[in-house]
Amino acid sequence: MIILHVSDIHCASTTLRKLISEASYDLVAATGDFECLESAETLLSSPGDVVAVTGNMDNPSIRRRLSEAGVLVDGRQTVISGVRIAGVGGLDVASSIEMLSRNVDKVDLLLSHHPPRGILDVNLLGVHSGLDEVAWVSDKLGPRIHLFGHIHESPGSVISSGRLYVNPGPLLQGRYAIIDYTSLEARLLRVFE
Repeated sequence: MIILHVSDIHCASTTLRKLISEASYDLVAATGDFECLESAETLLSSPGDVVAVTGNMDNPSIRRRLSEAGVLVDGRQTVISGVRIAGVGGLDVASSIEMLSRNVDKVDLLLSHHPPRGILDVNLLGVHSGLDEVAWVSDKLGPRIHLFGHIHESPGSVISSGRLYVNPGPLLQGRYAIIDYTSLEARLLRVFE
């Protein structure tokens, strides 16, 4: 499975439209901060499978639209092509984690808007600003891959304890990642218009 990972879209619907129409992938994983309903609608036009979590800049209309389309995984699990996928939304981190910790034992792919503390989470001030609770749920659910965004300044990928972590950077700046689920390889790329 090839995953197209986008995050922090911040209304860059034109860039998203170009990317989903030109890239080669099986699944689009969007880790929040659509900020505009048009960006969520653009995501839903993808020819591949789609999963998404909300970001801290999203509003209830974005959450509702993604939920109605059946792609939102805030606090829940879904299975696509045999891959168990769950998510921690950025609009209500605590509720997402509580629902996952009660209802899900193990996942293959975890999406969150916020990074786990200490991994690809250094902000402009040089401070680790990931969340301890996201690190806890990632460790509890044991995914092979954990995808997130939120910290624009820390794009990258790292393997730690056998788990691949990816922050693609903001799509608003043209940044995205292509991830090979089988080989755990991630390529960070940019869209140029």
